[in-house]
Amino acid sequence: MARTKLNERQLDALRRICHGDAPITSDDSVLAATVYALRNRGLVTTIRTDGRWSAAPTEAGLQHLAHTDATLAPRPSASAPSTAPDAAELITRLQQSGGTLHIANPTPDERARWRRALHAARADHLVPDGHHLQHTGRNKGDLVITLRPGSPPRRAAPPSETVPVPDDLPAERLHPAAATAHVPVCPDCQPRARRIIHALCHTAEAKNYTVSNPETGSAASLVITIGDSSFPLSFHEGSYEVPDPSGAKYDWQRVTARTTRPSHELELSLEHTYAHRGRRSHWGDRQRWRLEDKLPALFREIAHRAQAEYERLQAQQRKEEETRQRWLTAMQLARTALLEDHRLKALRTQVQAWQEATAIRAYCDALEDHGATTDVAEATTAWTTWGRAYADRIDPVPQKPGLPDPPTITPEDLRPYLRGWSPYEAKRA
Repeated sequence: MARTKLNERQLDALRRICHGDAPITSDDSVLAATVYALRNRGLVTTIRTDGRWSAAPTEAGLQHLAHTDATLAPRPSASAPSTAPDAAELITRLQQSGGTLHIANPTPDERARWRRALHAARADHLVPDGHHLQHTGRNKGDLVITLRPGSPPRRAAPPSETVPVPDDLPAERLHPAAATAHVPVCPDCQPRARRIIHALCHTAEAKNYTVSNPETGSAASLVITIGDSSFPLSFHEGSYEVPDPSGAKYDWQRVTARTTRPSHELELSLEHTYAHRGRRSHWGDRQRWRLEDKLPALFREIAHRAQAEYERLQAQQRKEEETRQRWLTAMQLARTALLEDHRLKALRTQVQAWQEATAIRAYCDALEDHGATTDVAEATTAWTTWGRAYADRIDPVPQKPGLPDPPTITPEDLRPYLRGWSPYEAKRA
């Protein structure tokens, strides 16, 4: 097979896949297009497990990388001899240094030469049996190459989770929620659909979730509840169109009418909500798998949504509690300000009364002083007597006043002091 030239990104990805430094899986979405391009050239293959794929090299890919690295390997010249060790020298130096070679902050060219030597050692099978090479500092920092015993480590596969669906189950042994569920599929698919619901019910209860039938009028078949979050699940069956000869009166007549028939392809869907937009919500039969194979993915999505809703609820409750505390503080400050104004008003009233009483007494004294040099009329004496009596009545000092009694406070009394808060509930007016 003719070798096609790879770009730098594709070559780096192929090295990762062949040597297992950092396996590429479907989690590396930014490299998906690169992996597909390598797969189209027959250099890698993708192994799918539980809905996830991981890239693995083909024999053609290993040969292509070995040829490329051999081509790119530095060649000594008379004018500028290479200082980079070749693959054999690298293995020798690792064995002599106890299995670890540490190159402090190499230049980009030095780093590239060491990496080429490392890849050539792997490609030429120079690594001692029962050992493998690892390195850190691929692009920056110190470059540390180690020769380790054992096979190259592989990224741990996610724990396998299954939702066992029985191949056959009598109706009397179905979970009650599965036996009474509304399942809008054809009669041929009814038993299978109910067995799937039966498996969903038992798996959900094993996870301490709650299962129930939806309310009357709902199109859902089952409701799974986690904490305060409920997730309705709906069954659907595909269909396809076929000619409908029932409308033709004669055998020679052209059939133009169409009718639909059930496809026997089942699909489960989670209720679409704005809060989970962009998330996967449909799982069903496809050419490469059946709905039963995707039930673990459905449970993972339900768990993700439940956690997201729990965190969103917690954040909302924290926000509401913060708002409530701010409102309570504003209400307390408003009561304090209103009481202060109430006392200040009482004080000013007393001061004004005292000043008025003092002024009246001074006025009466002035009238009497003036009468000492003239004949004081009987009417004037009566007037000063009444004036002094009035001053005694309004003067607060002899009464020895204290703090005034607090007023009766209504919510509307507090409104002027709340700076935009409602006096009735924890929100802005």
